[in-house]
Amino acid sequence: TMKALLPIASLLVLILATTITTTSALFVPRQQQQQIQQDPNNITTTKKRWTTRVRSALSNSNPLSSDNSSSSSVGMLVVDAACIGVGAVTGAVCRYQIGNIVTRKIQERPSLSYFAGWHTAGINIVGSFVLGTLAGMPTVDPAAASLDQHRGITARSRLCMGVGFCGSFTTFSTFSVDVVTMLGKGEMTRAFSYLALNNVGGVMAAFAGFNVAKRILSR
Repeated sequence: TMKALLPIASLLVLILATTITTTSALFVPRQQQQQIQQDPNNITTTKKRWTTRVRSALSNSNPLSSDNSSSSSVGMLVVDAACIGVGAVTGAVCRYQIGNIVTRKIQERPSLSYFAGWHTAGINIVGSFVLGTLAGMPTVDPAAASLDQHRGITARSRLCMGVGFCGSFTTFSTFSVDVVTMLGKGEMTRAFSYLALNNVGGVMAAFAGFNVAKRILSR
């Protein structure tokens, strides 16, 4: 059903875009309308302007060029989504495996039960460092000819690592639930220590990553 409706929706969008473009081309400011009313001789000139605007609008809303640009935009969107998806899956799997390892270690050594859930703070700190490092790296064009212009990260690599990996690897929701759970158990000291470690540690890690990237690239 969705595949059958897609061509119809595309046609409707194209017609709507053409209509809006043509209508805007025919728009005449109020000041110009007053000038026409005051001087009838300007009617011929105004008609010529209208004709020029209509031709320009129709040429700019050429269905073939619109289809080509739409196809190009859709293709870029798909590639960007794929980059984000690869990074997101990798980050989510890494966080899941780290949680499994920490849970297994705590089960093997019950004396470490006090640190249950603290691995989330560690994950957020590591993710903040990675994202800070990415923020300190300039976006480069992969087609650049100069070697100096390659000292950075491409836009799609930034999407993959920043939006995808760091976005799914780090978690604020789990951290918030952990704090609420600790407060519900009356563990005030543990909750505030966990809160401070996550927030202060995350900011410091991001700051460190940003400066590390700047120093490395400045050499």
